[in-house]
Amino acid sequence: MAKSSLIGFAGPSPKRPSSSGKRGVAALVCVVTVLIGLTAPVAAQDYVVEPGDSLSVIARDHGVSTVELADANGISDRHLIKVGQVLTIPGSEPVVYVVVSGDSLSIIARDHGVSTDDLAALNGISDLHLIRVGQELQIPRGGKAIAADPAAGYNSLPGRLLENPERLQLIPVFEQWAAHYNIAPELLMAMSYRESGWQNDVVSNKGAVGIGQLMPATSKWVANDLIKADLDPTVPADNIRMSARLIQWLIGFMGSEDGAIAAYYQGQGSVAARGLFDDTQEYIDNIAQIRSLFAKG
Repeated sequence: MAKSSLIGFAGPSPKRPSSSGKRGVAALVCVVTVLIGLTAPVAAQDYVVEPGDSLSVIARDHGVSTVELADANGISDRHLIKVGQVLTIPGSEPVVYVVVSGDSLSIIARDHGVSTDDLAALNGISDLHLIRVGQELQIPRGGKAIAADPAAGYNSLPGRLLENPERLQLIPVFEQWAAHYNIAPELLMAMSYRESGWQNDVVSNKGAVGIGQLMPATSKWVANDLIKADLDPTVPADNIRMSARLIQWLIGFMGSEDGAIAAYYQGQGSVAARGLFDDTQEYIDNIAQIRSLFAKG
């Protein structure tokens, strides 16, 4: 818990010591499934023809070719389908790619061996120049899978993360929001790792939630007053975003990164009124040590 109530500040005291127990692997339900395999077959699916449908549109929307769809259903005249007709969609495991910083639709299409127009059509993209970091794109059938590695360039990541690849999929989210709020990504990653081990289902005995271990009142204040968005601290991407915004605010309020780290742990009002407690200084030192593990290069 925070060592004292907040003094001279409109928002709630953000922190308390981190929770001690971990509750297993997080269910990462946000944005970060970078690649779903290509080779394992899945059952074919059925589709009922609706008014306005055409074979080519149905094929496009399901990521298959018109020829494959026609062959799977014994259709010789591709212009002749009827409303209510049940079509079997050829089954295959989809390839899903999550947009990272520096991507463009044309580059993603090129790397997967598909056309930009087909990629855009399958994902309902009308502006070929408008994609966002974290957006999931389905790759048209026949496109090649790419072994995306979100940890590329990070040479000293903790073994506990390397043993849990699903947590590594959070790296692009940390990078995105650190860049957005102009804070060091290694600082955000280190503090979140110290708090939860990047496990989203961790809840402390004081009620601190998620990857950044945010107290409910803090989450509400950051979302409503600092970000002004409807965010859910139980969603990994939202929790990381709120943690990043809070750290940014604390750096400005406290005047330094160390001050922000101290306030994140002890509460900025307590730090201002009483100085650093011994365990707060230990926390700052620990973050400095962990931070080096998240530096690129």
